[in-house]
Amino acid sequence: MEYSRASLNPVSPMGGTGVCQKEKRIREILAERNPYGLDLGGKWLDRVFAAYRQPHRYFHTLDHLLSICEQIRETVWEREELAAQLLLTALFHDVVWFPQGGDSEERSEAAYLYILAALGEPLPAEAKESIRRTILSTKYQDDVSELAALFHGYDCRVIIHGDYVDLLAYEFQIFREFQYLNMIDYRKGRSAFFQRFAKRYPQCRSTMNFLIEYLERRRPRVGIYAGTFSPFHIGHLSILEKAEMMFDKVIVAVGINPQKHVERDERLDVSLPFHEVVYFDTLMVDLLEKESAFCDVTLVRGLRNGYDLDYEMNQLCFMQQMRPDTHAVYIPCDKKLEHVSSSALKGMSRFPNLHGRDSFYYPKKFDYFRQPLQELFGF
Repeated sequence: MEYSRASLNPVSPMGGTGVCQKEKRIREILAERNPYGLDLGGKWLDRVFAAYRQPHRYFHTLDHLLSICEQIRETVWEREELAAQLLLTALFHDVVWFPQGGDSEERSEAAYLYILAALGEPLPAEAKESIRRTILSTKYQDDVSELAALFHGYDCRVIIHGDYVDLLAYEFQIFREFQYLNMIDYRKGRSAFFQRFAKRYPQCRSTMNFLIEYLERRRPRVGIYAGTFSPFHIGHLSILEKAEMMFDKVIVAVGINPQKHVERDERLDVSLPFHEVVYFDTLMVDLLEKESAFCDVTLVRGLRNGYDLDYEMNQLCFMQQMRPDTHAVYIPCDKKLEHVSSSALKGMSRFPNLHGRDSFYYPKKFDYFRQPLQELFGF
């Protein structure tokens, strides 16, 4: 995903270098400094690139990887061994980026070692160890070796050298990657990061203070996508994806609908590991009021047909009488998904001879989050 400096909002990458061109360019740079004879046409590199294309990434993407590779090429290219080690550090340092666990660096290190072992250990022991330590050091920028110091400068270039527009674009991308957090926890965690960074790089103290103040004042535009989602299916996911193009963040709110007489599925947060999922048994207006403490909130509802619209407009009248500052956005589902409903899927699931033929209707977009390293990077 690329961002417009003017709007800081996601824009289509169609006008820029496409994904294939970025991967091709990275391969070209790696090939120019490949003293270890790595097979750059192998499936292992395809798997690495696939990781950088995972849909929950907004900053830790191929764009970021390519930017680091180009910086290396512009600065230390004549030192072939150092350049090669920096390139491999760049390739693997964010190959696993699941911020929920706080162990992405350790998991990236594990992926790096796993792939090297599968390739027959092509690196000399000293080079392998230097790269491994540098990957781990990206967590706190605490390694003072030449390799690590150079790499941290490349990795953090936008924070150290970016102007205020660059910093805001960067912060927006990080916000999207951490949207599974509520605003209180996000602000607390990011402020702590900026304070640590200012201690590590004193020359950035003023820009870090700027970002901390920005966090305290910012009120993101948040959509509250509410429903029973029992179960959550591809029609729901389609509405969620459309809503994410309209808002800075979308919270999935799972509530109880007395008319549907169904139990809410509290496993939904497992199906959507990169989104904030909240559960409520109050009136919708109470949830909107609670979430509006730190955000400008809008209710999001999906529509399958005109009957849904009539019902939703009637409900909105009730909500606006109880909470006048209630706003709603109604998103029509794709025509090909109009027939998909939770009640139909629940009815279908009762047949013992279904044999998984309904699996098409359940989202698999984020299944990679639960895959072990061997499945993510095996070849």
